[in-house]
Amino acid sequence: MFRQVLDATPAEIAPEDRRSVLAEQLRTQTGLDERVLDRLVRRFYAHARLDPDLGPMFEAHVTDWEAHYARMVDFWASVGLLAGRYHRNALQAHRPLPLHPAHFARWLDLFDQTLQEEVSPAARAHLMTIAQRIAATLNSRLCSR
Repeated sequence: MFRQVLDATPAEIAPEDRRSVLAEQLRTQTGLDERVLDRLVRRFYAHARLDPDLGPMFEAHVTDWEAHYARMVDFWASVGLLAGRYHRNALQAHRPLPLHPAHFARWLDLFDQTLQEEVSPAARAHLMTIAQRIAATLNSRLCSR
């Protein structure tokens, strides 16, 4: 989705305006906004906290759920809508966790299930592409240690 939006963006747009134009196009084409992302994040964690594999890990490491939800909305707004608000190191945040490849597969399954429940098909395709890249990167960097 992002590549299609980027390719369809007129070249004459000033570099300083490009990010905001791309973000608006992504919002329009996917229907994503802060409200949708907040609902998505909360629904995902409602599923994940009940999951026998992922739930105990989240419960052991997340102490302030409202702060976590806000951080994850910032993350998804940044990677999905170019908001530029997430300034943490996701790899470093996950490094202390006892992660295995099966955790990433389960995370992707739950995330896709939540996307199907909460967002448009275009938003689902866009966010799943990003999620798959994130899972592959974290898996390769954290599970081969």
